[in-house]
Amino acid sequence: MDRNKLVFANWKMNLDINSSTKLIKEILCRNLNYKNIDVVVAPPFVYLSEINNMLKNSQLRLSSQNVFYNDNGAFTGEISHEMLKDLGCEWVMIGHSERRIHLFETNEMINKKIIFSCKKDFNVIFCIGESYEERQKGKTFDVIKNQLNESLKNIENKYLHKIVIGYEPIWAIGSGSIPDLKDIQETHNFINHHLNEIYPNCDNLPRIVYGGSVDDSNIDSIMSLKNVDGVLVGSASLDCKKFCDIVLSVGK
Repeated sequence: MDRNKLVFANWKMNLDINSSTKLIKEILCRNLNYKNIDVVVAPPFVYLSEINNMLKNSQLRLSSQNVFYNDNGAFTGEISHEMLKDLGCEWVMIGHSERRIHLFETNEMINKKIIFSCKKDFNVIFCIGESYEERQKGKTFDVIKNQLNESLKNIENKYLHKIVIGYEPIWAIGSGSIPDLKDIQETHNFINHHLNEIYPNCDNLPRIVYGGSVDDSNIDSIMSLKNVDGVLVGSASLDCKKFCDIVLSVGK
């Protein structure tokens, strides 16, 4: 099945209102062709409304960096899907390793968020990945298999086309270097194979994108790999030229 490639920009906890709007203006001025590609930006929560206003009538899509798994209630500091809809979001990012590490998110919590997001008609980028120690011990596939099994538990086939798997080896995030292409290829092949095992009768399996020190210098080699449907971009998404060059490369 032919599917669009994806470029997902995770701004993390960076930029202020002036630099955020400046970056979006610069990207929009490039008039990029998004015919065969989905391009999504995930700014900090506090700038979603302002950036949503700028993205109207454009092909750029808006995502949050997180979401909660209840509609409302006594959940101080959290944000609901209905609130995100009011802010123009169509996407949510769930399970990023930085939230797993610093905020102790579990596969069970991530599973609840994915189920709730799908039922609320959001697109989901669901992040998985192993630590350096786990890779050194040869546990990469075990870790990823467990993350997929527990986090996708009870997800119905009809929702799978709305989910994107974001493979990010934790040790590569922000390091400036990516794993060997052979390792990326083997891991994406494993993810694809295991998704087929979990959902043997599904024709709309999740896309699989790579993340971890993606930039304009390595994007072509990453996108040359089989079962790589796009990229999750961190620091390079804060630079207009680098980010637009990545979009152009993915959209070739």
